[in-house]
Amino acid sequence: MDDVAPSAMDWSLLPLDALSLIFVRLGAVDILMGAGLVCHSWLVAAKLPEVWRSVDMDKHEVVLRKGDAVLRQMAKAAVDRSDGQLREFAGRLFVTDELIKYIVESHPH
Repeated sequence: MDDVAPSAMDWSLLPLDALSLIFVRLGAVDILMGAGLVCHSWLVAAKLPEVWRSVDMDKHEVVLRKGDAVLRQMAKAAVDRSDGQLREFAGRLFVTDELIKYIVESHPH
């Protein structure tokens, strides 16, 4: 007899395009804080450039608890994962001129 309840679903079996849509709604901070580490398929989805077209690190609760240097590293990781497809970036107190330069230079001309 199967121990898994009939209503249980193996989320790792979701198609990659569905996972990427979920991750877009989840947001950069949650993905970078570990959502992409759940399983292999989630890691693959977390690295898709289309997930990183819009990065909003402005209003997430982690922004209030993490140090500025950690947030800048997270922002750079998000920019790197966008693979030149970043279209929007939102951040406030932790953003420096150096981070803005990093974002601008990552965009293909």
